[in-house]
Amino acid sequence: MKEIKRVALYIRVSTEHQVKEGDSLEAQENALLEYCNKYNYIVVDKYIDGGESGQKIKRTNLQRMLDDVKQDKIDLILMTKLDRWFRNIGDFYKVIEIIKKHKTDWKTIWEDYDTTTASGEFWLNMSLSMGQLEAKRTSERINSVFDYKYNVQKTVCTGQPPYGYKISEDKKLVIDEKEAQNIVKLFEYYAKTNNLNETANWFKENCENKSTCVIKKYLRNPAYIGKFVRTKTKETIDDYCPAIISEELWNNVQRLIKINVKKQIPDPNRKKHNSEPYIFSGLLICKECGHTLNGKTNSNSKHYYNCRYHYFKKCDNKKCINERWLEQHLLNEIIPILKNRKLQIVNINDNQQEIVDNSQQLKTKLKKLTNLYLENMVDLDYYKEEYLLINSQLEKIKCQKDNQNKLDYSYIDNFLNSNFLDIYSNLDNLEKRRLWSSIIDNVEILDYDNIKINVY
Repeated sequence: MKEIKRVALYIRVSTEHQVKEGDSLEAQENALLEYCNKYNYIVVDKYIDGGESGQKIKRTNLQRMLDDVKQDKIDLILMTKLDRWFRNIGDFYKVIEIIKKHKTDWKTIWEDYDTTTASGEFWLNMSLSMGQLEAKRTSERINSVFDYKYNVQKTVCTGQPPYGYKISEDKKLVIDEKEAQNIVKLFEYYAKTNNLNETANWFKENCENKSTCVIKKYLRNPAYIGKFVRTKTKETIDDYCPAIISEELWNNVQRLIKINVKKQIPDPNRKKHNSEPYIFSGLLICKECGHTLNGKTNSNSKHYYNCRYHYFKKCDNKKCINERWLEQHLLNEIIPILKNRKLQIVNINDNQQEIVDNSQQLKTKLKKLTNLYLENMVDLDYYKEEYLLINSQLEKIKCQKDNQNKLDYSYIDNFLNSNFLDIYSNLDNLEKRRLWSSIIDNVEILDYDNIKINVY
């Protein structure tokens, strides 16, 4: 029989168990070292996973230990108890297959398992099953606590506060006045320019030195309208913190981010001319193939648009659309189109308000239920049953909200009230492009008689 000499000490503790007597990292290490001294074992290394769950196999030092096993550096793996190693039956047997292949044994010093008999194998599986069940119950309890903290108490659980906020003594997000002013200016500047790089440079010069990537995250962060999105569950929590900007400004910025002009595929047949920017760059779509129309300039410096995929013989649409003609066509058609769009949004929002009211009623009911449980007025089984019922109803409402979000139409009012027809002729092409991009999603074109204008 092979004499065991080289030993690996595996030590693990999950965060919620670190303070338990006899279960700490130090207590496990001392017990294992004492055991090794008693039997004259050679300790190859200590593999310590602090604060990592036993339900996952990709633990840092567990994987490091398995690498050493595969290199035949270890004869025996020692741990205090089986649940320090695994709380998942499937993962346990995956690892057992590896260590058996490399003729490595394992042993728990505070428990006794004999896997050479059917009875011993049964009790091993039972222990793993109970450990797995306990871990899942613990996880459920922790998730319930976090659900309560996020949805009811609205407290900060992890991470740093978003720029513009600070954490109060009662662990809630409150506004940092100086930073909040910068955020308001940031959103207003982007709404005016619709240019990320220009906005980022302005923020560096006038507020704080932040990268363009960070500025983009600020512009997309729903915390600034009081909402919080949980990283793990992707759940959106309304009224989580005080809002810094209005929903009107937020919605306008999100809309502008989506319509930033995309880079176009170069047209191999396009001649290079020194001309003004194309007014409808990125907005025109070929009705034949669905791709973006390409701007081109003729010998008289006039702008035209045609399907760039025609040159690659992937589209049959050969039509060229004159920019000046299209510009006048949009000026004639845009006002009635925008008025009709506003009526559609009003009807959508009326339906959405009913959904919001129902959601608020359920959240109030959930808060009352939680208070009853905390005051021992209802037992845990009743609490769980009602909690799951209310949550399922809230989930259905969330799906409805996701499919029918409340829409902002202030940009339509602003556009219609701006007397844009009076000032339009004084705008340069870049300013005209920004104006059309602020209200038009795209224009589908086949020819002069087949045009569809899609507004936001």
